[in-house]
Amino acid sequence: MTRRCGLVLFACAGLLLSFGVILGGSTAWSLIRISYYFWTTDLHIELGSSLLIIMAAALCMPICWVATIVPYHPNKFSIPATLMCLVIAALALMCAGLTSSAALARSLRDPGLNRSMHEAMRRDPHDQSVRTAFSAMQLELQCCGVQSYEDWYGHRQTLPASCCGKVPVKHGDGCETPLYTSGCLRPAAVELRYFTDSCAVLGLSIIIVLTVTLLATAYLVVDSVVEPGCPNLLKGSHAVRVACLSPSVQYVSLPSPVPMPLPARAQPMSAPSL
Repeated sequence: MTRRCGLVLFACAGLLLSFGVILGGSTAWSLIRISYYFWTTDLHIELGSSLLIIMAAALCMPICWVATIVPYHPNKFSIPATLMCLVIAALALMCAGLTSSAALARSLRDPGLNRSMHEAMRRDPHDQSVRTAFSAMQLELQCCGVQSYEDWYGHRQTLPASCCGKVPVKHGDGCETPLYTSGCLRPAAVELRYFTDSCAVLGLSIIIVLTVTLLATAYLVVDSVVEPGCPNLLKGSHAVRVACLSPSVQYVSLPSPVPMPLPARAQPMSAPSL
């Protein structure tokens, strides 16, 4: 059974290496690519909490390394204990990150996203970071405004240059005829939903593998503790051989007993005559 646990740990190490690299790299790249949502919406807390998922994915690297060492040193308690601590920390970070991702998914189903994007549009004429973020979002999603390009006319006289597919060079650059007429609300919701779904699928896969790793390591620890005290519990049971001997009784004829003569009764002694 110890050998099987070692094989399980090797398999979990390979899966964690693959899933950790994919999840950590894709989440980090997505956060960099959609960083404009930190200024165009009020979802910066939920998006920032995705760093917990990246940290959990980064912990998968040392877990893979330690998991490949544990089968060779099952009797050293420090190595399995280190692996269990790393696995528990990764599980806690991953669960916290997936909780924030679920909160982000719930916020996409209410009108809060629409309201926060309209509030960001009001800050566009006065905040350079919001203006740059809106330009990047509209160029990336090929959209203009929130519901439609007409939303901009409530905050400025002309449309932003990004609505015409142009990168703004200086403040005040605009265009008259928009190239993108649809709003950014729907494509933004689709992009964020795809982000949360991909994090959830890969995150749950890593949680399952981490749980199997924790259970296999716990078994090895218990096995190493029990074996020195009770060695017979972990060894194969020996067959007990029971021999049935049929008794062979031999009857020996004995001679009939001969009556022994009884000893003569002692006669009383008479007194000597004078």
